[in-house]
Amino acid sequence: MGNTVFKKLLYFYFVIILLSFLILGIAFSQLFSSYYFNRQEKVLLNEGKKINYLVIDYLNNDITNERLKLELQAVEKFLNTRIWIINKQGIIYGVSGDDEEWIGKQITATEMLQVLEGKIITKKGMYHENETVPLLTVGMPIYINGEVSNAIIMHTPLYEVTNVIGEVHKMVIISMSITFVGAFILLWIVSKKISYPLKRLVIGAEKISYGDFSYRIEIEEEGEVGKVIDTFNKMTEKLGEIEKNRKSFISAVAHELRSPLTLIKGFAQGMVDGTIEERDHPKYLDIILRETRRLNALITNLLDIQRMESGKYPINKSEFNMNELISRTLIRYEEEIEKNNIEVQLDLEDNIYVCADKDSIQQVLINLVDNAIKFMKEDPVLTIKTKKKGNKCKVIIRDNGIGISKENIQNIWEEFYKEDKSRNRNKKGTGLGLHIVKKIIDIHNEKIEIKSEVGVGTYFVFYLQLHKNN
Repeated sequence: MGNTVFKKLLYFYFVIILLSFLILGIAFSQLFSSYYFNRQEKVLLNEGKKINYLVIDYLNNDITNERLKLELQAVEKFLNTRIWIINKQGIIYGVSGDDEEWIGKQITATEMLQVLEGKIITKKGMYHENETVPLLTVGMPIYINGEVSNAIIMHTPLYEVTNVIGEVHKMVIISMSITFVGAFILLWIVSKKISYPLKRLVIGAEKISYGDFSYRIEIEEEGEVGKVIDTFNKMTEKLGEIEKNRKSFISAVAHELRSPLTLIKGFAQGMVDGTIEERDHPKYLDIILRETRRLNALITNLLDIQRMESGKYPINKSEFNMNELISRTLIRYEEEIEKNNIEVQLDLEDNIYVCADKDSIQQVLINLVDNAIKFMKEDPVLTIKTKKKGNKCKVIIRDNGIGISKENIQNIWEEFYKEDKSRNRNKKGTGLGLHIVKKIIDIHNEKIEIKSEVGVGTYFVFYLQLHKNN
């Protein structure tokens, strides 16, 4: 792919430079040709004005025919220009060179006769069918007493002009060729420089496709290319972390599934083969049922996490009474609260209505209350508070349980995290409750905080948007 990009860039820039040089070359050639022809015409016209005065002097008998001819010959040699002088009838009566055969002949060309009407004319090409060399012809009238009495016709071979233009063209072609070679070399270097990081990106992408997330590209360029490489490196690092978390997650899921399944299989096998006595069957069936429920909860939680991460978790915000939802949540744990002699302290501010997804917020409360109950110690106390803070509802859930160490307090939001993996007090849980809590609060664009101290207890606080009429 890198070579392909390189070739495409090289071809694309090559075509652009070639077309640019061709257009510039043609434009310059036309411009110079036009300039040189105009300059030559101007020179002839200026000499024509001088000759004009000589002819007038000749017509006024101020100079002789021989003097006029010598002057015309001098101009012809200097400008390589053949000069004719014609009268009002278009008959040639004076020439600059040795072509005496033209004397006495009458000009019949329409554009030449326009000179006798007072117009200055120019013409490029063959003047006469007998001519073999293209000419630049300039004609201008001679005025005496305000009227056209004679005219001057000057012929300059075009090969002199074209030779000069040809030499200029040759210089232009050589200069453009040298410039083109230099531009092509520079283009080759630039194309290589642009395509090289793309080639490295392709190599990195191929390594990622095979599961290798260790590849990094050194940033040698600045600007957009450097930013792309930096983004690629960050993406690779992030993918590596995701892959590491994925493997860890799969390992944790496998472990969480294997333990209850092993337990269920062992107890079921014991009842089938008679290892477990029949009178103990209800006891072990109750354990199997509990583990089955745990497996079902685990699968449900995993599906919820998958929907949250894919953006398909349903959030239907509505207005509801937060205090009422807390009370209903506690009713679910009434039996367990009484069984463990948990003291529940409620401090609920009146008439707190929030705008959120009721079902998901109830799941947050269930998970936090469940977490608090599981890690209670002697003389357990569960405190739940609500109060308004600006346009937010602040919900506090506090317990006096075993607490969490400071170095591990932020890890509790991870999947299957247990601060002390040797403890089995949480064996009836899925290890995903707090992770789901964090996900739900994040989806609501709100925040949740935790404070904890080992041996003292844990304090959770989260915020929800108050309803606008609250």
